[in-house]
Amino acid sequence: MSRELFASKLTSIWIGGLFFWIFKGFKGSYQDMISAKHETRNLWVGYFLMLAGVIRLVYYIVKDKL
Repeated sequence: MSRELFASKLTSIWIGGLFFWIFKGFKGSYQDMISAKHETRNLWVGYFLMLAGVIRLVYYIVKDKL
């Protein structure tokens, strides 16, 4: 992961932080959700959510051809 693009990693952290902020019911501040102590958690959740979005997008594009 050391060769990963900086913007991709940062976007994953933001998406993961937003997910947990929504999941907690917008309690606390968003800055608390993207703090350094939650970075790996947010990173992997962000990757998973982006992957799920891409799979969903590909499915909707290809479903008529199946």
